[in-house]
Amino acid sequence: MTITQMQYFVAVCEYGTISKSAEMLHISQPSISLAIKDLEEQLGVTLFDRENKRFQLSQEGKYMYEVTKDILTQINALEVQMKDLGKHRNQLCISVPILTGMFMLNLFMNDFRKEHPDIYYIIRQYNSPKAFKSLDDGSCDVAIIVDEGKLPGNLEKRPVFSSKFVFCVNPDNPLAKEKAINIVDLKNAPIILSQENSYMAKILKTAFYNANSVPNILMYGVELSLIRNLVSSGQAGTFLIKELADTWPEVVTVPLTEKIPITFSLVWRKDKFQNKKTHTLIEHILLKSGHGPGGRQAGV
Repeated sequence: MTITQMQYFVAVCEYGTISKSAEMLHISQPSISLAIKDLEEQLGVTLFDRENKRFQLSQEGKYMYEVTKDILTQINALEVQMKDLGKHRNQLCISVPILTGMFMLNLFMNDFRKEHPDIYYIIRQYNSPKAFKSLDDGSCDVAIIVDEGKLPGNLEKRPVFSSKFVFCVNPDNPLAKEKAINIVDLKNAPIILSQENSYMAKILKTAFYNANSVPNILMYGVELSLIRNLVSSGQAGTFLIKELADTWPEVVTVPLTEKIPITFSLVWRKDKFQNKKTHTLIEHILLKSGHGPGGRQAGV
């Protein structure tokens, strides 16, 4: 049985006559008639009951139609996917967290970009739910997320970076002199948190509520440069992961007495074919993070 025979068979099923099928497929009527006849002989069944030039499916034909239609749909989908892979073979789309995205890219991607200068990168800054959606619909190849623990069943993840929060303030702020700060000590301090519905903001607000304290939130910020300007000018303080805060020399970072840990994970579709570039990127990040063979774990 050939793909062409299956296509002709499905056409006759859907258009009802040889003449209409030939017209829609832009081929001769004898070509379809011969293909159907050969197919019936090969399978040893009658696929159509022929009445007045119209073709009515037999019981065997009805079963054949349902199965063949699914097979052709899968073949068409495979063709589209393979052409898409070919067209985007030197393109990778990566989703990263909104505030810590550039830090993560610098941490994991600098060496990879040097080793693969031919690859074109598309970077998206998404929260976890949107990152999961982009992986599911194929618009992103991999995602680095703030790990919330839960994960859709068609995705796979590996932890790649662990850290803890510190509090960042202007050097002239009285809190800058403290060796460590308790969450309760910050109840009156104006603070900036990350995007309101983000998991990072939820972690920090939960820490306040667990200490029977209410945070004095000046604003929720998604632009790291704006947050940096507001903190360095003394208008507010903010929480950052320690390693990112260490790249801001103009502010003072103060540890928290009660550590608030945070983990970042690499996520990808486990039920989707990964092209060579995507597979290589996943292996690179896992190795760099210490979760691949011979790697040294990143973070604390």
